[in-house]
Amino acid sequence: MDKEKKQIEKTAAETKSIGFDYQYYFFLWKLLSLETGESVGLEVKDDVHTELNNSKQIFYQIKHTIQKKSDGTPTNLSTLDKDFWKTLSNWAKVISDKNDGRGKKNQQLIFLKKTSFVLASNKSSAGNNKILKSIADLQIDQKSITKIKTVFKDLSDKTQDNNIIRYIEDILELQDDVLNSFLLHVFFELDEDDIIQKCKDAIKSDKIPENRIDDVFSSLDSSIRADNFIDIKNEKKIEIAFDDFYLKYRRHYDLARSASLKIKAFTGKLPDRLEEQTFIKQILEIKDVQSDDIEAIAEYTRFRLKLKNNVDEWLQKGELTNEEIESLRNDAINQWKNEFRKGYRGDVDIKEYNSKGLGILDCIRDKKLQIADQELETDMCNGEFYELSDTPEIGWRKDWEKYKK
Repeated sequence: MDKEKKQIEKTAAETKSIGFDYQYYFFLWKLLSLETGESVGLEVKDDVHTELNNSKQIFYQIKHTIQKKSDGTPTNLSTLDKDFWKTLSNWAKVISDKNDGRGKKNQQLIFLKKTSFVLASNKSSAGNNKILKSIADLQIDQKSITKIKTVFKDLSDKTQDNNIIRYIEDILELQDDVLNSFLLHVFFELDEDDIIQKCKDAIKSDKIPENRIDDVFSSLDSSIRADNFIDIKNEKKIEIAFDDFYLKYRRHYDLARSASLKIKAFTGKLPDRLEEQTFIKQILEIKDVQSDDIEAIAEYTRFRLKLKNNVDEWLQKGELTNEEIESLRNDAINQWKNEFRKGYRGDVDIKEYNSKGLGILDCIRDKKLQIADQELETDMCNGEFYELSDTPEIGWRKDWEKYKK
């Protein structure tokens, strides 16, 4: 017997929000799959809807379950699934909506000629759902609408669930030829569990390099979520046409197709004891910063880690070779050598080591570095020198090699 959930677990936000997230990512998938002349909407005509370039439209009802079978896969879409029947009922009411100009049969049939309905869910299609089979049989001329109605009525007579009985009544209120046309336009997209991968596959189909797909997905996801929030706040409907999407979000694809390296901001955790870093010890000694200037020390550390993390990722993704990284390192060392020799040419008293070191550091911070023919940002140029002085392979005082100990 399964352990009963605590009340706080029953109301946990995670179990509620995943349904909204699933709906959003389904919308995102359809948005990323748009073609010229098409559009997609979120919670406008249905959970999601698309307008095709042939004047047809598709209404999507999105249902997500967190319930699992014994093998860990989502539960089946059963014959007595309430979401299933509620969805069919809602669509039947949309078809016959007098307030939307469809009070008469001919108006309903005209609407159905241009409209399809899809129930999309992560629920499994593996079960023996008699209604799904009956609808499929109707669509391949193996069952008549009269037999379909009999199946619906028999189920209504057998079930004790008043909600399902009411939903079936709503569906059967449609006239026979309207009901027939309706069920010919009802489809099911089940087993859609990895909806995020669908989004990434859509990005890949736009000829985005494999190693850039996750970056494009993350940047698009972030931008579209933010734009949707703003639209909802401003009481605007979320409907996006292909041309609008192309105009507003094309840049995300352009950046991914570019041969230039994508630079990511450093958002990780800083080391616990910043002052214990060798490069910080070096700049503290020459009094570039004071030990209590935590803000500056943290900023320099972020520069170093931003450079290091990006280079490591470029190498891991195959966007850089070890030879290109070595070339960056050698160029930085050679630029440092030139300034170091200039600073300590001739006899220099040990009392001048700090002032000389500061001068060298100031010059180094103005240096530009390139990797794979791409000029790095100032913070990353500084970060490369900080990384080298942390190893340490360079330093600022004439006696800097003492830090190698």
